[in-house]
Amino acid sequence: MACDDAIDLFLARASEAPARPAVVTDSGSLGYAALAGLARRLAAVFAHFPEPRVLIALPAGADAYAAMLGAALAGGYYTPVNIDAPPLKLRRIARLLQPNVILADDALGPLLREEAPAAILVDPAALPATPFAAERRRRHAIAYVIFTSGSTGDPKGVIIPRAALDHYVGWMRRSRMFTPQDRVSQYANIGFDFSVMEIYGALCTGATLFPVLGQGSRLFPASMIASEKITVWSSVPSVFSLMMRAGSVTEENLALLRLMNFCGEPLLPQHLEAIFQASPRVAVQNTYGPTEATVSMTSLLMTAADYPRFCRSNVALGDSIPGMGLHLVGGRHRDEGEIVITGPQVASGYWRDAQRTAELFREVSIDGAAMTGYFTGDWAERHDGHVYFKERLDFQVKIKGVRVELDEVAAALREVGWPVVCVLKRDGDLIAVVERCGGAMFDRRALINALAARLEAHAIPKTIHLIDEIPRNENGKIDRRAVAAWLDTAESERAI
Repeated sequence: MACDDAIDLFLARASEAPARPAVVTDSGSLGYAALAGLARRLAAVFAHFPEPRVLIALPAGADAYAAMLGAALAGGYYTPVNIDAPPLKLRRIARLLQPNVILADDALGPLLREEAPAAILVDPAALPATPFAAERRRRHAIAYVIFTSGSTGDPKGVIIPRAALDHYVGWMRRSRMFTPQDRVSQYANIGFDFSVMEIYGALCTGATLFPVLGQGSRLFPASMIASEKITVWSSVPSVFSLMMRAGSVTEENLALLRLMNFCGEPLLPQHLEAIFQASPRVAVQNTYGPTEATVSMTSLLMTAADYPRFCRSNVALGDSIPGMGLHLVGGRHRDEGEIVITGPQVASGYWRDAQRTAELFREVSIDGAAMTGYFTGDWAERHDGHVYFKERLDFQVKIKGVRVELDEVAAALREVGWPVVCVLKRDGDLIAVVERCGGAMFDRRALINALAARLEAHAIPKTIHLIDEIPRNENGKIDRRAVAAWLDTAESERAI
């Protein structure tokens, strides 16, 4: 038994403090022993398959968490999805994964099963009373497969090994990011890998987890932080920007917080200024890591006294956690380059996509030693010993903290009848330009509505422009810089 095995750590907490609240929602609380019991009963169902693949299409909460734990107990692995994503995207994930088990409500479950007809549908509210004997199954080498945006229109499955999850959980435990006394928020939807930090960080240390569910709490999370007496809050910086715009970053709302964790996109100096003005006693941790690095693999802990020295246009990414390596490769000098990640948290590749795996997970020489690295496509610079994010090398961007591939948005536009399209990120929003197509009627509102059936809300362009002919370069490819220049001209003319 590995000392940092995430499942064993959770079971140990359930044994030590069975009555301690593990999950609290408006409908009540569930203790650690009860959550472990639910996980074992789910495992008893999953174990009908030798190595079960479990698709979890549930809201954040005890049932979803128990399904994650139960998949491991049954010798399998799971895929969590965002139930608010367009049904077409969820169907695509089910088709790619071909799960043995689907956990979903009565409306979504049959829809997903159409893409995986061999799967069984499981209702967590109707389980056998007999729990599963965990010792009967060896833990699977895979912990979970999480699907992110893909350039072809099909989601891209990132395979996270159990050893990678265990390493990450072990670091969180030793760094005391969470303690048994903490009341921990769970804001990220379970299909976003940032939720792994919240869920496993809390449940493997004995903390109490508070899923943020209602629309009001999600739109105004600072009020929830105050009302639930949250002590550890984690989110992407965009969510905190919403708090700032709402005027809710106040001493009263942040009074009981001891730690705020950020990941997923660049943290900005103005975020830190607002935090420490409202709560000088809180600590802020900035972390960095793509999905392929098991949530995050750096750490920078800041206080009100020292944060300015880590600020440039954005906040430094932090140092690699023990065992992991962050390297700058391909720059003009050693202090700039593409971020390449090495170490035990690196994913084992993409689900049934050997070509893309070979492209991004490849050998790199570090100080004369050859090792496998994940080439992130993030360009960074080092200043005064600290690494700062500079820009993306490809067309993959972050919108509200969630990764979006511009080609996925373009693919959706092509699906709805506009074959020539260019998608750009401008001032934090997605903008699309489509080329006139025969006699097709251009109805901007109808087009956005059509995209809503294919894309999640954050991936729908803020606006769509029609152009007679999209600029192309000498190779016949779309000239993205020329498209951006055309947009500048078009927007200037409208402003006159």
